[in-house]
Amino acid sequence: MPPEHPSSALAPRAASLRAELILRWLPPLLLVTLALWMAQAGHNQPVFLGMNAAAQSVPEAVWSAVTILGTGACAYALLAPTLVRMPRLMAAALFTGLFAGIFTHAIKPILKMPRPAGVLAPDQIHVIGEVLRSNSFPSGHSVTAFAFAAMLIFFARRPLLVAAIVLPLASLVAFSRIAVGAHWPLDTLAGAAGGWLSGMAGEWCSRRWSVWDRKPWRIFFAVAMIGLGIGLVGNDLGYPQAVWLQYLLAALAVVGGLYALVQTLRMRGAP
Repeated sequence: MPPEHPSSALAPRAASLRAELILRWLPPLLLVTLALWMAQAGHNQPVFLGMNAAAQSVPEAVWSAVTILGTGACAYALLAPTLVRMPRLMAAALFTGLFAGIFTHAIKPILKMPRPAGVLAPDQIHVIGEVLRSNSFPSGHSVTAFAFAAMLIFFARRPLLVAAIVLPLASLVAFSRIAVGAHWPLDTLAGAAGGWLSGMAGEWCSRRWSVWDRKPWRIFFAVAMIGLGIGLVGNDLGYPQAVWLQYLLAALAVVGGLYALVQTLRMRGAP
C-alpha cells in the first residue's frame, strides 16, 4: 500500500479549522447584518409588537425565569459546579464579563435610547416585571447570554455539539427581553453580536493567562462565588415570579463555592 500523502493527512485539520472560523465569525456577521437591515427598513417597532404579542401565549412565570438567566450574577452562578475541575472556565468568564460590561455600559449612557415602554402606549405593550423606559440599546441580558454561550462553545472540546445546545438557550434569553417588554429586537441583535465577540475574547484571554490554575486564584474564585451567591439572595432582579430560580441559583453558587474552597484548601503541593 502506498504511503499516505502529507496533504491528505492535513485535510481533516484544515476542514476543522475552516469549520471553527465559520462558527466564530458567522454568528456575529449574521446578527449585525440583520440588525442593520432592521434599522434601515424600519421594522424594529412592528417586529417588536408582533413578537411581544405572540409571547403572551406563554405564562409570565416562564418568561420571568428565562429572562433572569441573562443577569450576570445568575450566569456566573451556573458555573459554580465547574470550579474544581475547570478553573480556567471561571477565568474565561471573568475576562468575558469584563469585555461584555465595557461593551454594554459604554454604549447605554451615550445613546440613551428609549425602551418600548417609553415610546408605546400602555395598551400596545405587555410588560412583565419592572417597567423600564430608558437606556435600551444594547440589551444587557442578550450580551450576557451570547457572551457566555460563545465562551462555552470555544472552551469546549466539541464546539459544534455545545453550540447546538447553548445557542438556542441564548436565543431564548434574548427573545425573552422582547417578551417581557424590556427591549426592541434591534437591542437584542446588537447585544447578541457584542456578547458573542466578548465571549470569544474572554475565552482567548484565558488560554494565555497562565496563573488561573494556581491555588490562590482557585481560592479567590471559590470565595467570589460564595459572595456572589449570598449577594444574589438579597438582589431584586425585578421579576418576582422567578424568585424561586434566583434562590436556587444562589444556593448553587454558595454550595459550589464552598465545595471548591474545601477541595482547594485540601490540595497539597500546589503553588
